[in-house]
Amino acid sequence: MKSQLLPGLVGLVMALGGVGCAALGASPVTTLPPDVHALPTASEVAEHPCRYGDVSACVAKCELDSQACNAAGVMFEFDGGFHSDPAVASGFYSRACTDNYAPGCNNLAWLYLRGSGVPRDQPHAMLLFMAAFDSSKLACLKGDPSSCLLAGELLYDDHVEAKEGDTAVAFFRRACDGGDAHGCQLAREEE
Repeated sequence: MKSQLLPGLVGLVMALGGVGCAALGASPVTTLPPDVHALPTASEVAEHPCRYGDVSACVAKCELDSQACNAAGVMFEFDGGFHSDPAVASGFYSRACTDNYAPGCNNLAWLYLRGSGVPRDQPHAMLLFMAAFDSSKLACLKGDPSSCLLAGELLYDDHVEAKEGDTAVAFFRRACDGGDAHGCQLAREEE
């Protein structure tokens, strides 16, 4: 048996020697994915100043973009002390909320609920939560999965009362269907 396998094995080795080992199982040449830990380029910072912590550029962008106003509010509320000022944050959240940007209304509601940077005012906080729900529900119906998630969370946390058969799980499912992984997780937990 060994004598029969040996000539075949020798032939294979000889053939490989002519081809070279590099040809065996060679993977195609590809480029590496971008380094997620690399510092952003100047153009990336200019395009997304709020994401990269450029406070003054983020505040300037707030003039035209309610999402930037909310991001500026987050920067002033949660920066760890450098620019921390919940009263200033409330002004940015208020601008975002006035433009019907649901996360801005939600963040402002939390400030009023806790009395952080604004007077503690639970009834006003509840009105802001309702405004956040209405805005997020509308955006969800237009296909924004993150808005579906927010609407579901507001219902789930009892910050708003369900209307017309709205349920937190239904919003979580819509978020999941739109590709939001957190929505998928919450939908599974609540079913």
